[in-house]
Amino acid sequence: MESLILELSTLFIVGFIGALTPGPDILFVLRNTISFGTKAGFSSLFGIFCGWLVFISLIYFGFAHLINGALSQGILSCIGGFYLFYVAFALLRKPKNTIDFHLHLQTSKTFFYDFILKGFLLNLSNPKAILFFAVIITPFMNQYLEISLLVLLCGLFFTFILVIMLGVFFRKFINNTFFDKIDKICGIVFILFGILLFISSYQSFQLVFFNEI
Repeated sequence: MESLILELSTLFIVGFIGALTPGPDILFVLRNTISFGTKAGFSSLFGIFCGWLVFISLIYFGFAHLINGALSQGILSCIGGFYLFYVAFALLRKPKNTIDFHLHLQTSKTFFYDFILKGFLLNLSNPKAILFFAVIITPFMNQYLEISLLVLLCGLFFTFILVIMLGVFFRKFINNTFFDKIDKICGIVFILFGILLFISSYQSFQLVFFNEI
């Protein structure tokens, strides 16, 4: 029993640290929280959570191999790279912000398209994420799989909730000029991650074609 508690605690910590590592998902949630408040932050997190469910479902039902092949990884990485480039250039080309940080968005369509749907697509844009889940829960595949997945999700959630809380706190001290810089930084980071996905895609295609020769 003690060993199980230790393993699950380690799983929670790994999930927490893995989510805390700078990446598109965490930046997306932080940016939207600072810009539009708590509701936008949690809406963005819900979209990302839906992406987590897709990857976890593939692992749980034994379909992880569908996107673990070199060809599948190459295609999905290429698509993900284009999507990250799209998001990045949208941020870099957008006009200067004129946000009233004391107002909150009320339109349900805005929340769905700008936060939930984009968060979902952003999470799915990196098919390598399934490797993160697969590698971590592999020792629990024969037993305790359900509780392991739940603990891992709790670790991920805890990280994002902390980020949302930090965003809500710091948005009181941020003006539009500073937020313009945040947009530019996020845009550059998304481009870098997009490049990494294109490199990964090239390596996957190279592996496929090399094996066929």
